[in-house]
Amino acid sequence: MRETVLTSKENYMDSLLLEENENKKMSRQFAEELGLARISISPAEAQLIKTLVRLHGAKKFVEIGTLTGLSAQYLFEALPEGGELWTLEKDPRHGEKSAKVFANLDQSKKKIHLVMGDARAELERISAEGPFDGVFIDGNKAAYFDYLTWAEKNLRVGGLILADNIFLSGAVWGQATQQKFSEKQIRIMQEFNQRLADPALFEAAVVPSYEGLYVAIKK
Repeated sequence: MRETVLTSKENYMDSLLLEENENKKMSRQFAEELGLARISISPAEAQLIKTLVRLHGAKKFVEIGTLTGLSAQYLFEALPEGGELWTLEKDPRHGEKSAKVFANLDQSKKKIHLVMGDARAELERISAEGPFDGVFIDGNKAAYFDYLTWAEKNLRVGGLILADNIFLSGAVWGQATQQKFSEKQIRIMQEFNQRLADPALFEAAVVPSYEGLYVAIKK
């Protein structure tokens, strides 16, 4: 999720992409209605995660943090025939909007599962469906390390980890930010980033987007 006004660079990147379809526009409209448009994923980053998931060949994928179902649509499109996406959301208002969006998707050849509840508990519940091929982490920042611990146990070797907002708008390196992050959120994100940087555990790289995207392969 992003939390900034679009820069000229972001506007230019978005201009190079195909216009989003009506269902994706619906997700953006729902986010606007909820006052959350500022944290919806940008078209450029959404296309990036879609491309990475498709290149990886993931078939069973998990998303932590559905919001209004925008990023889930990109992930769903990246999956091959027979693929499944589990997308987790705690807020019932977000879940209601996402369900309306997902009802419009053609799920005759692949499936999307909207899982409502606290992600830490629901991840344990869906573990029986694993091992999974990948996960997109974009939920509660204070729980990122818990999400990663789950991923280490439940992704196959070679599984893909994508994690958004890893810079916390610069708070992880001490920069003052408009959004106030707690000391706990900052500490946990720093620990999360250091864990993914461990070459014994992951093959990883940071995409230097405004909010930062970690891309890692589990060894």
